[in-house]
Amino acid sequence: MSNAETPKKTFACPICATRSELHDAISDEVKAAAQVYHLVNHWRTAHEARELANFGAESRTQESIDQFNADMAKEAEWFGQYQEAIEAHRLAAERSRLARDAYHARLTNYTCTRTANK
Repeated sequence: MSNAETPKKTFACPICATRSELHDAISDEVKAAAQVYHLVNHWRTAHEARELANFGAESRTQESIDQFNADMAKEAEWFGQYQEAIEAHRLAAERSRLARDAYHARLTNYTCTRTANK
């Protein structure tokens, strides 16, 4: 209850009245200070929990980034091998085409220049 809700005490002695008001004011101040202390502890606990969560998230983020980079490096390695395989296939297909052309040219030359035995 605040002082506005508390009925005024009546004292015959003005010193006692003033002392009572002083005690009530000190009591309210102590209660308010206790509330501040209580709430600052809750805030600090929440703040520390958030900071820990933030550090954890940063750690997880760094782990995620590290995993992503590792996955990306592995993917790049496989993609590089894939590109090398495509290039090797292109070169092999070109050699095969040249070999077929040479074979057909020789075969045609051999066939066209043969003479029949009489």
